[in-house]
Amino acid sequence: MKNIMMILPCLFWVLLGNAQTEGRPYWIANLPAAKENSKYYYRVTQGDGTDYDKAYAKAFARAIMESSWKLGLEANTDDDLQTLEQGITENVKVAPSHMTLPMNKVCEYTENLFDTRGVRVFVLWQVAKYGNRDPQFDDFTKCR
Repeated sequence: MKNIMMILPCLFWVLLGNAQTEGRPYWIANLPAAKENSKYYYRVTQGDGTDYDKAYAKAFARAIMESSWKLGLEANTDDDLQTLEQGITENVKVAPSHMTLPMNKVCEYTENLFDTRGVRVFVLWQVAKYGNRDPQFDDFTKCR
């Protein structure tokens, strides 16, 4: 009986976790493919926070940082990511740079985190393959 009482909470959390992942859009786990000659690619970022704004700021900051790394820009410390998140949260302005990286937010999915009572935001982005060039982003309407 004692073993059953210990297993029930674990089973509850496993089932709850599976229920959340089943309702998620396909693009979270399977990135869509850009058209063959496109000058952009798709990226998904996620952010967790105590509320939507903080979670979104983390997802947005990660998209900027990870895309910058892909272009070979040096910006790879947690302090830089935290500074960027704080800037986005406070005034949604990012510090000016000599490099512009066009990004287009395509889809967003938000879920509540029951264990921390927070929010998790997933964002699908179209990101330019090259800095300082404006790609022609294609319409994407398959968010679910």
